Amino acid sequence: MNAGTDETRTPSRRSRWRGSTKLAVALLAAALCGAVVAVAVRGTPAPAAPNPPPMSTAVVERTDLSSTVLAEGTLGYTPSAPVVNELSGTYTSVLAPGTVVQPGQVLDRVNNTPVVLLAGPVPAWRPFSPGMPDGPDVTELETNLIALGDAHGLLAVAGPHYDAAAMAAVDRLQVALGEAPSGSIGFGEVAFVPAAVRLAAASVSPGQPANPGDTPYTVTTTTRAVSVPLTPDDPPVAIGQSVSIVLPAGSTTSGVVTAAGPPPPSGSGSGSGSGSGSGSGSGSGSGSSSSTAATVLTVTPDDPAATGAAQGEAVQVSLTVQSVHHVLAVPVAALLALAEGGYGVEVVEHSGHHVLVGVHTGVFAGGNVQVTGDGITAGTRVVVAG
Repeated sequence: MNAGTDETRTPSRRSRWRGSTKLAVALLAAALCGAVVAVAVRGTPAPAAPNPPPMSTAVVERTDLSSTVLAEGTLGYTPSAPVVNELSGTYTSVLAPGTVVQPGQVLDRVNNTPVVLLAGPVPAWRPFSPGMPDGPDVTELETNLIALGDAHGLLAVAGPHYDAAAMAAVDRLQVALGEAPSGSIGFGEVAFVPAAVRLAAASVSPGQPANPGDTPYTVTTTTRAVSVPLTPDDPPVAIGQSVSIVLPAGSTTSGVVTAAGPPPPSGSGSGSGSGSGSGSGSGSGSGSSSSTAATVLTVTPDDPAATGAAQGEAVQVSLTVQSVHHVLAVPVAALLALAEGGYGVEVVEHSGHHVLVGVHTGVFAGGNVQVTGDGITAGTRVVVAG
């Protein structure tokens, strides 16, 4: 019976082993399946949560603000009174365009006789010689001879009288020019203009006939300036007002409004050209021409050398529309549109808490805006959108 009993227990052990084996296999299979599922899940990651928008802060500052528009203009040299030839013969020497001629220097030569530039508002109308009647042209001549250093015996302008001291000074000028001294100056051998001139272009060349009334050169002054035609839609501008000139390369230089007047007559050909009206703050321009301009401004650069030497170059001039001084301002990006209307700013308190404060806005300029509001003072820290 013991053997029988053993025989009876053995099948039971085997059944338990087989059952355990099946359970292990099932667990193993489940584990393997679980691993596969886990890999599959890990192989397709869930989308990441969006990053919060960047946030920075700025402090309220007390400053000056000016809103501006850009008016289109033309940069060049200002026009000058023409230089008129009064000699007959043949042009034997002509200067190159771009040459600057100072008082006391030769403009050109006719039959090899030099025509000398002198400074003065009164044009020459007669020769200078002993016994000539007094006149303002004599005073101009003596003033130039003193300025040029040729009037050793003419220490002061003696008045409108052509005397022996003036004759001696003329002799020294003629010797300095390589001419034989005569004490006299023929009509047309000097040309009076208000100041030094720049020769923009030559209308004659050596070998061409010279006739009284010729204008051998188109001339300008040596002054750099911007001509800005305005329309009634542009802001008012005052003589002496400071402005900013935007050059073609994008750089800026300061200038001053030195004149304002009606547009030049059509076809007058001003030395600095005419622009095309005013633009918006982005500099797009309104496309108006000088023919429709109510006023043409002359803007003189504070640093003429910074504007180069080009003639008729398109530039823009920043004109002030509105300006305020010593006001509180924040970056425009700090403004928040409120649901009930108007604007607010998010103030960062000393404790670190953020408080929304309503503000009134004023002038917008240069990325900043004038603001006023409860508790808004210089140094208040506000949130600025990134």
